[in-house]
Amino acid sequence: MPSFDSARGRFRLGPAHLGVLGCLYEGKAVTADLVTARNELREVGLINDDDAVVPELADLADALAEPVVFVGIEMTGGQGMTNHGAVIGNEACYVYEGWPGELESEYVRTDLSTLVWSLARAVGLRDRGAKPPAATTITTTVGLMDAGFVALAAANTDDVEETTERLRAALAAEGGLADPELTVFTHLLLQLNGNWRMTAAWNNREGRGTDIRGITVFDCGPLGYWLRERPAEPIMPGAVTPDSELRLVFSETPRVWELITELLPSLDQLPAPAGR
Repeated sequence: MPSFDSARGRFRLGPAHLGVLGCLYEGKAVTADLVTARNELREVGLINDDDAVVPELADLADALAEPVVFVGIEMTGGQGMTNHGAVIGNEACYVYEGWPGELESEYVRTDLSTLVWSLARAVGLRDRGAKPPAATTITTTVGLMDAGFVALAAANTDDVEETTERLRAALAAEGGLADPELTVFTHLLLQLNGNWRMTAAWNNREGRGTDIRGITVFDCGPLGYWLRERPAEPIMPGAVTPDSELRLVFSETPRVWELITELLPSLDQLPAPAGR
């Protein structure tokens, strides 16, 4: 069910509710599959009986319909995938966060000056104080990492030492890594909290299409953050195979903050001035 917190100017909306707003923005009739979502928006007072969006929701609806910059975050963890991000319109900027197992996301208006902070918060970025390990770069293949995940899933034991030994043996059997990289990679997979992929997209100034930048970061808990340099973002569907190179680079928190900042375009890269 959608909802609106007037005190903070935040909304909870699901994909179907966004579909309704899209129909209304384009002046089209709401399709049959979106009628229930439209009725829910009416019930909570976000659209009136004439299907007009209330003023409180207008800026978000406009930003969603005609974004100047869109930032999407795909986070994968123990509870599956969640989606977060930001949408920058000509008049307003909103960040949104999802929740495991729920369709609706929370949209909160923010100032552009705090956008990087908001994105960092969405991915749970914090200073872990992790020290560089014996190997700060791991170069292997996507297939080896997948073999490691298979070994972890098959371990079926709460004994940490036994799990570590099994995982290390599985990685060694696949070949390609030797110490210290083998030991470091073993512990990275053991400590992996999750990974997140952040992508920013905008229509370029030349009017020749969409510019896209992206990063993928592995959150390895006490072992810190690791930037996945290869395969490099943005990744097109079907571009990654088990033989694709996997390169992980240890990155301290300030560097991850810089990488998030560098994803966002400068004003001279946008097709028209925006409130940045």
